[in-house]
Amino acid sequence: AGSAAAAIFKRIDCALPRPSDWVDGPGGLKPDLRPWSEVEKEYGFAGDLANLRPRVKGQGSLERFDYWLSTFRYMKATARVRCLWAEHDKAMEKVAAEKDAKTRSAIAREAALPLREELVKAVAEVHARLLETVSNPGELGTVANWQQHILPGLLEKPAAELEKALGEPLPASAMPSRRYEGPPRVIVPAVRTSLTAGEALRVKAIILSGSPPREVALHWRPLGRGELTRVPLAHVSRGVYSVELKADAAAGEDLEYHVQAVMQDGMTLYFPATAPGVSQTVVVVPAVP
Repeated sequence: AGSAAAAIFKRIDCALPRPSDWVDGPGGLKPDLRPWSEVEKEYGFAGDLANLRPRVKGQGSLERFDYWLSTFRYMKATARVRCLWAEHDKAMEKVAAEKDAKTRSAIAREAALPLREELVKAVAEVHARLLETVSNPGELGTVANWQQHILPGLLEKPAAELEKALGEPLPASAMPSRRYEGPPRVIVPAVRTSLTAGEALRVKAIILSGSPPREVALHWRPLGRGELTRVPLAHVSRGVYSVELKADAAAGEDLEYHVQAVMQDGMTLYFPATAPGVSQTVVVVPAVP
């Protein structure tokens, strides 16, 4: 799939649509007044790339491919949110313009509420695609940006206005879920590829899942030889686990490791994606005198 994927990347290089911009800070959104049927055409490259997925072989290659596919799908989902936001704003303008409370409530229920429900689903799609890409602290920052910067204006403030017009709380279908329902993942946000001699290897792993794992462990050995040693990771908080491998454990040698998480249903997840066949390599560099 390499050459076909390269052709897609060449086509969109310096020509990507821009669904987010600086709006009261980085990574902000604003409503898009254009119809989605028009905007959607700008994201045809995402579908073109998706068509190549059956041709990708190997867990490592598939992980790299899916990162980009999910990134492009995230961009498309974000653009969809902007269009729905504009539609919802128009409906709410009609609600606000109505003076009669009973009629205003009816307009809110029939025109604004369905758009609100569709918008909530679109925001869920954005988060589903975004969380498929998160692998480092910067990408975690994008999640935080949505929660702290975008959602207050996109969903929270309009929710209060719509509830007031309806005269009752919004149904669950019109409120974002607080539960993760996507596929479980193991995320190691800071991947060390080298250590200074005498330095401990500290590994933090995030288990992204709707339910906690049964167990999380580090499996390591001197690079390329010997049996793997299992070291459990300690639970820090929520989905965060950590472990420290003392410097004397590997006696100053280069090493390799992978993180294994066993879920409640017995599913086994690994970091890196190529494990247990190919683990993460860590080279030990001599200390400078």
